[in-house]
Amino acid sequence: MASAATPASPSTKKTTNYARLCRLLVDVGSQALRDTFDTIHPPKGLHTVLGRHPEHATLKSLKSKRVLNATQWGKLYPAIPSSVSSKGFDITLLMVLLRNICKLAPPSTGWDSLPPSTDFSKQANIARLKYYRNTVYGHASQASVDDVAFNNYWQEISNAIVGLVGAGYGAAISNLQNECMDPDTEEHYSQLLKQWKNDEDNVKEKLQEIEASTWNIKKDLNQLRCEVGNIVEKLDTMMARQQETKDREKMTNDIDQMKSEIGNIQDKLSSLMMARKEETQHQG
Repeated sequence: MASAATPASPSTKKTTNYARLCRLLVDVGSQALRDTFDTIHPPKGLHTVLGRHPEHATLKSLKSKRVLNATQWGKLYPAIPSSVSSKGFDITLLMVLLRNICKLAPPSTGWDSLPPSTDFSKQANIARLKYYRNTVYGHASQASVDDVAFNNYWQEISNAIVGLVGAGYGAAISNLQNECMDPDTEEHYSQLLKQWKNDEDNVKEKLQEIEASTWNIKKDLNQLRCEVGNIVEKLDTMMARQQETKDREKMTNDIDQMKSEIGNIQDKLSSLMMARKEETQHQG
């Protein structure tokens, strides 16, 4: 006999606050990221962008390093390339794409920290969404947020979304703030936020591995540069010595040649003097 499904825990004002924030981040936040991506790489030509250099090479490298999984790769490169659409991209994939193939420089504080309040750039608002995702997820163990924290988080997240894609999102944000949510819906969005956090933690771990590998490569390259520099220095010294040797040899050759030429002149002078002497004797 099949067991009955476990009912969701009764909701409270605090658990509903938490679920609303999860939904704001997962539903509205992900759509804001998608719209941002579509603005940079319009849907009509997306398959061309993903197939060209350097975008394809970048994504292929991320796949080989397991930053992108097989499912995400399939979304990027379906059997019919022209059918690719950002509508099928999950929020983690959108974050990876925005950071790697959209020519967005990291904010001054990096992708993983809260940017300065004076930075209104796209990348700053993307980083804010990620920052507040982590902040809200910090309440996951209790899945509850009090009203004061809720109002603060809601305002900050809303500002980041509107700053990213415009005031047109204001109505959707307001509606979501007042929409009724049953316990099952609350649990659903709590799990979605958890999945997003786990997926991005995995991406971050892979990126850290890449950075560590890159650092080791740079270290090895610097060591090789030092070794090459030492070799070049030795070669320069050897070449200088060789040049000095060549100069001495050339000078010796020049002196020998001059001696030979002087000898030839002396021989010619001796011959002339001998001829002159014989001529004088004949005249006498």
